[in-house]
Amino acid sequence: ESILIEGKKTMPSVVSFREDGSFLAGRPAKARMMISPESTVVSIKRYIGDRRKSFTFNRKPYSPVDISSIILKKLVKEATKTLGEEIWDAVITVPAYFDEMQREDTKRAGEQAGLNVLKLVPEPTAAAVSYGLDKGRDQVIMVYDLGGGTFDISVLKVERNKFKVISVGGDSH
Repeated sequence: ESILIEGKKTMPSVVSFREDGSFLAGRPAKARMMISPESTVVSIKRYIGDRRKSFTFNRKPYSPVDISSIILKKLVKEATKTLGEEIWDAVITVPAYFDEMQREDTKRAGEQAGLNVLKLVPEPTAAAVSYGLDKGRDQVIMVYDLGGGTFDISVLKVERNKFKVISVGGDSH
């Protein structure tokens, strides 16, 4: 079951900076993008792992890790409101094509957001686990992820409600 964020099952990964130094994340940031595109960051996942990339707003630099951390903080804040308890531990999903540097920067973003990142799981692997573990039968599952500008795939073998990742792959283009 998904936790609703701003009344929806998904939240756009968008951050928009205001002139006063504050910022918006999620749906309000996406709405503000129409009136202030020069102060709004979208598709940050495409830049995670690129240590040379920087965004400057109000004369302050923000790395892809910083922007990702803002998004994760918003998710944690909304989930905390819904669940009524603090959230410290997290498993974060990442595109299957992420290399080690991208995975490391994703973990850093989670830690910067105040989370204890327990594990990073490829997105299609997470979907396969969600689909296959409660079926109570041995099987091989192949999941395609065609969302968000990526094409990812995971193949998993499920035996006695335990899974083994056979293969993952993907392409951001």
